Amino acid sequence: MHPGFARFVLTCWLLLGALVQPALAQDSMVPPMPKDMAQVEMFLLTVGRGTQIEALFGHTILRVIDHGSGQDLAYNWGIFDFYDPLFIWNFYRGELRYMLGIYPTPGLIDYYRNVERRSIMQQQLVLTLRQKTDLMQRLIRNALPANVHYQYSQLRDNCATRPRDHLDAILGGKIGEAFKHRPSFATYRDHMKASASPVWWVAMSLDMLTNDVLDVPLSNWHEMFLPLRLQQLLSQMPAFADSGEEISHQSLLTAPEWLVDLPEPLPGPDPYAMWSLLVGGPLSLLLLWTWLTPGSSRPARMLGLSSVVFGFWSAFWATLLVCNWALSRYIETPHNALLWLLWPVDWIFVYYGIRLIGKGALPIAASPLGRLVRGTSLLHVVAFAFGAILWMVGLVHQDILPMLASYGLFGALFFVTICCHGAAQGSRSVDA
Repeated sequence: MHPGFARFVLTCWLLLGALVQPALAQDSMVPPMPKDMAQVEMFLLTVGRGTQIEALFGHTILRVIDHGSGQDLAYNWGIFDFYDPLFIWNFYRGELRYMLGIYPTPGLIDYYRNVERRSIMQQQLVLTLRQKTDLMQRLIRNALPANVHYQYSQLRDNCATRPRDHLDAILGGKIGEAFKHRPSFATYRDHMKASASPVWWVAMSLDMLTNDVLDVPLSNWHEMFLPLRLQQLLSQMPAFADSGEEISHQSLLTAPEWLVDLPEPLPGPDPYAMWSLLVGGPLSLLLLWTWLTPGSSRPARMLGLSSVVFGFWSAFWATLLVCNWALSRYIETPHNALLWLLWPVDWIFVYYGIRLIGKGALPIAASPLGRLVRGTSLLHVVAFAFGAILWMVGLVHQDILPMLASYGLFGALFFVTICCHGAAQGSRSVDA
């Protein structure tokens, strides 16, 4: 898929597909079985991260070189058909039908080198003749029209977990034995935020749009959804004989060889610090101004501007979270704990702010709009405190601390201002 189109899709549809690899759909190809497996070499290719949204998580490819026939093919499980007229809707819903694509490897390497500008690390798989034969047979069966498609899942069934599962099967479950019960020190959320860190607003969006599914304890096996972790963990595995015994002083993967050596993107700033700097800080100053300069139209207009920006921010995310809950089938999106802090009804603050800016005066306390805004603000304060308490005692498992620390400080100031100052009746007040 063209990178520009991929960025458009990923940005518009919740950024949850940031793990998706852009690639053109193709007709299913079934490779022939090599005549002499002794002349076949198999490699794990780990494609590095890029600065594009769709490239932030890396990619995994299996390479098979048949020296007997001269074939050099790359097996890529990141293929989807964006020509499907329902692609965007299905993407949003989480109905992701992906497929195994098989390409000549040299062309794919050139693509990553010259177009995407991403590194490629190659490591040979140290397999016995029987293991190579079993893996080749599995790849051929996977390429059959009846098997070539699969239901993609960003965290559980993707371009990295498919090769992992094939390798685990031909090794008699040795990879699962080693890593399924070995705990990780990171969660899905940790991995996703670290991978997306070069683009701070993507890291923040992915964090805000996902629920506590990303905060469950992981094993090393689960971590292999990430291409780089797959490479790192497989590099710790020994090679095995057909009997299942470890081969002494032999690793499953050989030392890395860089086919394309390009730098990884550098981490960006903390996303919540950027939110506080760009939005929360300036608006807090405007709110303080409304307290320090009473008796003129300026406090009302400053409060109005704060209300428009704050209301749009809160209501936009809340509306998105509710739509995700109702319409999307991603298990990572429903019952998001941030709905304790962000409400769809916060659009009322946008309207309130526009009225304040237009009239240049505060509404009288008894007006319908004044009562509604003040009541909503008071409920927000109660819900914010209640949500924070639930999180602190462990009843909310989703990691909402960054939002509590950044959004919460400004939100508390905003709601208190509305309750105690914004809805107060002043000498220039009018019925809004």
